[in-house]
Amino acid sequence: MKKIFLFVVLVFSLTSCQKTVYLTGSLMHTLQENELDLAKIQFYNDNPLVLEREVPSSNANIKSGKVFFKNGRYINRISLDKNTPGMVQREENGSLLITFEQTSDGENWLRFGAVPGEKGEYFYQLIDQKGSPSFSRIDYEGNMYLVIFPTRVRLLLSKSVLTNLKVKERHMKGVRVK
Repeated sequence: MKKIFLFVVLVFSLTSCQKTVYLTGSLMHTLQENELDLAKIQFYNDNPLVLEREVPSSNANIKSGKVFFKNGRYINRISLDKNTPGMVQREENGSLLITFEQTSDGENWLRFGAVPGEKGEYFYQLIDQKGSPSFSRIDYEGNMYLVIFPTRVRLLLSKSVLTNLKVKERHMKGVRVK
């Protein structure tokens, strides 16, 4: 019954107008069942995100983002636009570490984990290093940033990934009493 429901959900999502779908717990289970390499799947974020941190004027160790002068302080701001493509850097304790920019040190990832959402489904959503979806600061590039645009950020993936899934189905014929 559960596989039939999942199949119906997949068919419905394939026929709708959007080109992306949310990464949910059940969809992640299906991807793992089909042994798809998550590093080869294109992910996207569903909402923008803005991170800020104060930087001492003597510190030139800015890896990404823009530095500007605000109220007598230097501020390092990193923004992530909606639908920015990203990829899995690695999996860690049930979380996906997604990178949205290319750097040599590999420290530029955001952590996404399964968070309960609408109608009992789990969505892969931005979480902090402790696994909480409720946060005001987040670790990025080895520094703590204040989350300025505090919207919920969830992972999307392209529907084209779903066309390669193999769904095994069989029908039970039933048994009659003699």
